[in-house]
Amino acid sequence: MVKDNSDSEHLSSVPHERNEPRPDFSKQPLPRKPLPKDLQDVLNSEERLWDIVTSPDAPETTDSSVRYAAYASRLRTIMLSAHRYVAYTSDIGESFRPVAHPWLIKGAYGVSWAYLIGDVSYEGAKAYKHNQAIRNPTTEEEISAVAARPGGKVVPAIEDYRAVMAERAVFQSVASMGLPAFTIHSIVRYSGRAMKNVKNVKLRTWGPIGLGLGFVPALPYIFDEPVEKATRWLFHTGFEMIGGPEAVGKDEKGRGPGFGMKEREKKEL
Repeated sequence: MVKDNSDSEHLSSVPHERNEPRPDFSKQPLPRKPLPKDLQDVLNSEERLWDIVTSPDAPETTDSSVRYAAYASRLRTIMLSAHRYVAYTSDIGESFRPVAHPWLIKGAYGVSWAYLIGDVSYEGAKAYKHNQAIRNPTTEEEISAVAARPGGKVVPAIEDYRAVMAERAVFQSVASMGLPAFTIHSIVRYSGRAMKNVKNVKLRTWGPIGLGLGFVPALPYIFDEPVEKATRWLFHTGFEMIGGPEAVGKDEKGRGPGFGMKEREKKEL
C-alpha cells in the first residue's frame, strides 16, 4: 500500500507538457505517399500486369521466395514466403505421418501437386509467349532479336512451349516430389527406429518429426541445382540426338543462338 502511494506521488511529479488533446488518426489518417507513375500504371492495368508476370524475361519461379511455400515445415516460414516451398507441403505431411491422420498426408500431397501443375502451366505460358514473339514479332526489339537468331523465325524444338512444359514437369516431379519425399520419409523412419528405446514418450514421438521438419528448408539447396542441370542435359542431349543441332537452336556449324548477336555487336564496334 505504501508502495502504491509512493508510485502515485512519483508520477504526479512528472511534468505534463502536452496541453492539447492527443491527435485521432482514425478520423484524419496520415497522407499516403503516391507510387511512382510507371508502377501505378502497371497496377491499374490488369492486362499489363499479366503481361509482365508472364513475360518470357520473367524470372524463374524457383529463383523466387515462393519456393519456400512448398515446405510447410514451419507455418511462419510458409506465411512469410511466397511460392517455391509449396511444393514441399507433401514432405511436411511425411514428417507428421507417425501422428497425423491419413487425410492430412493426402491433403499435403494435394497441395504439392497443385503447385507443380501451376508452376508447369506458368512456365508453359511464358514459353508460349516467347514462341509467338519469335514467329510473329511485333516490336522493334523482337524483330531485331529474331534477325540475330541463327534460325530466324523458326522456334527450335527444345524451346517449344510443350517441350518446356515437359522438361519443367520432369524437374518438379524429381526435385519437388520424388527425392524430397524419399529423403524426409527416410529421416523420419530411421530416426524413429533409433529413438524407439528412448524413455521420454514426447521425445520418442516428436523427435523424428522435428528432425524431418528441420531438414525441409535445406531441400531446394540440395536438389534444385543438380536436378535442373541433369534434366537440362537429358533433354538437350535427347533432342539433339533425335532432331539434330537445329532442334536445340544451333546452326549447321553447331553455333548456338547467341552467335548471331555476337557477330552483329562486333560489326557495330
